[in-house]
Amino acid sequence: MIHKFRNILIEIGKRKRFALSCAILSIYLFAITYLPYHMALFHILPLLLLAYFVTYIGILENIEGIEWIQLFILPLSLTAIALLFYYLLPVRLLTRIPFVVLYGIMLYAILLSENIFNVGVEKTLALYRAAYSVTNFIILLILLLMFTILFSFGLNYLLASFIGMLASFPLFFHSLWIANPMSVLEERVYKMSTLLSVLLGFGIIFASFLPLKTTIYAILNVAMAYFLIGVAQEIIQDTVYLNRIKEYIVVYGILIAFIVLSMQF
Repeated sequence: MIHKFRNILIEIGKRKRFALSCAILSIYLFAITYLPYHMALFHILPLLLLAYFVTYIGILENIEGIEWIQLFILPLSLTAIALLFYYLLPVRLLTRIPFVVLYGIMLYAILLSENIFNVGVEKTLALYRAAYSVTNFIILLILLLMFTILFSFGLNYLLASFIGMLASFPLFFHSLWIANPMSVLEERVYKMSTLLSVLLGFGIIFASFLPLKTTIYAILNVAMAYFLIGVAQEIIQDTVYLNRIKEYIVVYGILIAFIVLSMQF
């Protein structure tokens, strides 16, 4: 029975399965947003389980080894963060509809990208480069939303740092894996992911002493994550050239300058 159902799904085609997966999750997310925040929290686990299931239905073929974790990190992260972030927005229908539509579009882009990593496209091809760029952008966007949510609670800086480290680890883990996607995990990927999470944790502690608004605070930490991810990916790909590192330093420096100008002394 399961084998027959799987064959039917394969015959549908991946793009149609991706669209179906996005539609199912978007509808469920849309329904949850009608609930008060304290009730919506009870739907996080069912929503994540559904996200894992529909992501599997979308990708379906050739999932092996560490891919059972890596291919699902972004769909689950985006889904959880989208639900939590929604309650920071003005709660009305004109907000709800565009928000859920944008979520569906981003989820579709994630599934397309994860499928490219799954099938093992050569890193020199345009498909891989496009998926690589889209995935990095979405990772940084998820981090921005995540930090905005985290810092809006006004937590103690040590607690915020600890939660930030834990929440950012899967995203670092995935960002380094896509630099050299394989079904067997390289040891340096999880070691470097742990190191980057710890460094970001220290960055959160340092930034907590600066007079910044919540949004700027989040941008500062995303800027640090951008720098850390960029350099680490160059190391994973064995392309650590001075010019490339300078590019990351320049972009990071511009962002820092913008943030300094935004300080409220």
